[in-house]
Amino acid sequence: MAANATQCPVVGTTNSVLPPNHPSIDLNQPGQTCPVVGAKTEHHHNLHQHPPVPIDHATQDTATLHAPSAAACPVVNNMVKEPKSQAMDDDVCPVIGPATTVLPPDHPDMSGKAEGEVCPVTKAKVGHHKGKVHGHPSVQGAAEGAVCPVAGVKI
Repeated sequence: MAANATQCPVVGTTNSVLPPNHPSIDLNQPGQTCPVVGAKTEHHHNLHQHPPVPIDHATQDTATLHAPSAAACPVVNNMVKEPKSQAMDDDVCPVIGPATTVLPPDHPDMSGKAEGEVCPVTKAKVGHHKGKVHGHPSVQGAAEGAVCPVAGVKI
């Protein structure tokens, strides 16, 4: 992740490297849709593929025998311990890496939705994020130039 990385307006991640198990996608080709979160390549011009990570099958049991996820990356796990990440309430998502657990202010209300329903923003199942993400504090009526209480950026 570059030192000048910006926060994604949809999921709040500042990570710019796709996890090793992300399906291959040509990020230079406009108009493609990510098969994981449904975002267009135009929105993610700053992303990079993760270098290949060898899997040591001898040290894994059959329950964990799959491509490595972002949660297994030591760099990502250290990122969420940094003061800026702690202030933004970051955690490690196995798909996108470090991301804030606070939904953006304009995210549709998903409370009361069934676990099998799909998030209209990221296409993730509601059950996958149940108890892991939180609603954003209200920013209605905030003065122009006010600072977001989660990301620390101007609203």
